[in-house]
Amino acid sequence: MRILIITEEDEFYLPFSIDHLLKNSGDEILEVVCTRNPLLPGKLKAARKFYTAFGLGPILSQGFRVAGAKILDALPWLNFTCRYYSVKRVCEAYNIPNSYAENINAADFIQHCQELDIDLIASVSPTQIFKENLISLPKHGCINVHTAKLPKYRGLYPAYWAMASGEKTVGISIHYIEKGIDTGKIILQDEVEIPPHTTLDYVLKTTKLKGAELLIKAIKQIAKGTTQAFYAEGEGTYFSFPTLESYKKFKKHGYKLW
Repeated sequence: MRILIITEEDEFYLPFSIDHLLKNSGDEILEVVCTRNPLLPGKLKAARKFYTAFGLGPILSQGFRVAGAKILDALPWLNFTCRYYSVKRVCEAYNIPNSYAENINAADFIQHCQELDIDLIASVSPTQIFKENLISLPKHGCINVHTAKLPKYRGLYPAYWAMASGEKTVGISIHYIEKGIDTGKIILQDEVEIPPHTTLDYVLKTTKLKGAELLIKAIKQIAKGTTQAFYAEGEGTYFSFPTLESYKKFKKHGYKLW
């Protein structure tokens, strides 16, 4: 199938996921599109948001982590870990076109997708909401990787919220995209255990890898026409940006961010 991937640029988790997807998918990946994150408009506002939720210490340590990752990404000859620190570098390694879209629902982006003659759009953690013109464009629709066992933990930062809520596992769902947020029919689900006294960093790396594996399986099912998609049963929950109160609960359960 002819597949377009929509994601966001990231230093730590999405390159890991996209690398696994490109390495193991037998389909034709037309392009990987990185989108703007509308929830974090600018570094200063992003820092304020994270400071309000997590305090100064985690913000400073994350700043050093990001700075180190950007140096390794810009100077790959310093990188002895054989890992990528940007989606852009992953795409270069696999010779896959990589582009940036300010607004995935804009007319020019929709036109670009029409010209590509896409069979399927795979959404890998972008924060922009898909609208009807984009959802209805591919022959087989759009699917999304969500790191929660839907219908629980719809919305943002589901792995964090699962840990803050004291869950013993974090789920992963591959679902069709519909107008609602994380409400489409589910194709596949799985879950991973949350080890005691672990870090969000570890859980995110684990779930991103599992999400890429499930996404490949879901794509194969769609291509063969063997999906048995279903709507999630039970009462759903929705979460937004982390709060200071939730971070206190997160730490009370013995977890660290990284």
